[in-house]
Amino acid sequence: MRKLHSIAVALALLAGSAGAALAQAPEPRATINVDRFMGRWYEIARTPNDHQRDCWAASQVWSRRNATSFAISQTCHRGSRTGRATTVNTNARVLDTATNAKWEASFFGGLIRQRYWVIDIAPDYSWMIATTADGQFPALLSRSPTMSAAQKTELIARMGRLGLPTRQLISR
Repeated sequence: MRKLHSIAVALALLAGSAGAALAQAPEPRATINVDRFMGRWYEIARTPNDHQRDCWAASQVWSRRNATSFAISQTCHRGSRTGRATTVNTNARVLDTATNAKWEASFFGGLIRQRYWVIDIAPDYSWMIATTADGQFPALLSRSPTMSAAQKTELIARMGRLGLPTRQLISR
C-alpha cells in the first residue's frame, strides 16, 4: 500500500510540474540562514494539488546533510487532522547559494525533481512563504501548527501583493 501511495505521489508531482505554466515566481525577498531554517514547519495554507488530496495537518522536518543539501521528511494525516500519518522522505539541495532561498527537491532517488523558492520569511523565522519556481503552488508555513486568523489573513494578503495566486489557497 505504501509503495502504491509513493508511486501515486510521484506521478502527481510529475503531472503537476509538466502542466504548470512557464511563469516564474517572484524573486526571494530575504537571504535564508540555513541553520535557522532547519527544523519543523507546519503547513497553514496551500494551493490544492493532487498528491495532497486528502492531506490534513501537513508538516515538514528539514535536516541538514551538508552545506548545500538537506533531508526533508514530509508528513500528512489522511482523512482528518488526527488521521493515519503518511510520510514521504525527500532530498533537497540549494540552487542559489547567494540567498539559500532557491532549492531543488528530488523524490524517489532523483526520478522526479521539483524546484521551490522561499519567497519571504519572518525575521524571527516564525513563518515562511514558499512556492514552486513557476509561482503556481504557493504555501504558507509556520513553526507553530496554528496561526491567528488575523496573522493568516495578513500573510495571505502579503502573498497576493508579492504576485502569488491566492484564490485557491486551502487550510487543513
